[in-house]
Amino acid sequence: MKKADAVTLSNLLASVNTAYNPSDRQNEYIGVEQLRGFHPWADYRRCVGAYLFQDHEDNDNCLWVLLLDWRINENYYIVLFPESRTGPLVEIHRLTVNNGEKVLHWRYSPSKRDGRNEKRMAYFVDAFLSDNVRISVPNNLDEVDDFIEELFSLVSSRTKADELDQNLPSVRSGFPEGKLKERLHLSRERNRELVLKAKLLAKNRYGCLKCACCGFDFFATYGEVGKGFIEAHHTKPVSTLHENGGETKIEDIALVCSNCHRMLHRKRPWLKMNELSSLLTSDRQ
Repeated sequence: MKKADAVTLSNLLASVNTAYNPSDRQNEYIGVEQLRGFHPWADYRRCVGAYLFQDHEDNDNCLWVLLLDWRINENYYIVLFPESRTGPLVEIHRLTVNNGEKVLHWRYSPSKRDGRNEKRMAYFVDAFLSDNVRISVPNNLDEVDDFIEELFSLVSSRTKADELDQNLPSVRSGFPEGKLKERLHLSRERNRELVLKAKLLAKNRYGCLKCACCGFDFFATYGEVGKGFIEAHHTKPVSTLHENGGETKIEDIALVCSNCHRMLHRKRPWLKMNELSSLLTSDRQ
């Protein structure tokens, strides 16, 4: 991206009051024009911003967001490093403008020589919904948290796909590739509303919130601390909906306990609800 675009983004990241808790450890890099003592691949390159953010859902997970002239050719990259600064995780440099909206592009392309790259690609697409990553650049402070969330999601999906990690990442909220941040935001809000409606429907129908696979009831087991708690499982992978241009419907959401939810996502392709229920039934016999 051009330096002016990188500076504008850097100013937003520097001034935002974000849920992602900017760390004081980034202070030594604020206002510097070149990094020193950060990492051999990043040092002495032109820099317009270096920020360390903390995941608001996992305080041990931090991410460096650097805006650097990575190849020293006046094309500024967003380079993502782990907190340890052991090496870059993602480098994003391509930026397009669509109807006045700036969009960053990056493609996942695993290249390990172990014959498992197709599995890595499927893993990444399941989590991030596409191998062709498109992240909208924030225009104002209200959009910065969504931007940072997308960066954390990208890094998690990429690193876990590389290792084919059995501890699966959270599936990214969103809709088809090419739908930009306004539609992404609306889809997130729609999903929240659908989950609330699904819970209300289940409560009215059964008088409680119990797992659709095993029947576990958090309130019955944990009392007040478990009241109203249950997880929502999309019975149709969101990436499948994207391919068909569809939307999530209330009948596509199943309420399940945490254990069953994890098991449903344990394999690729995902287990179907009836398959998991059959496993539970056979175990009891």
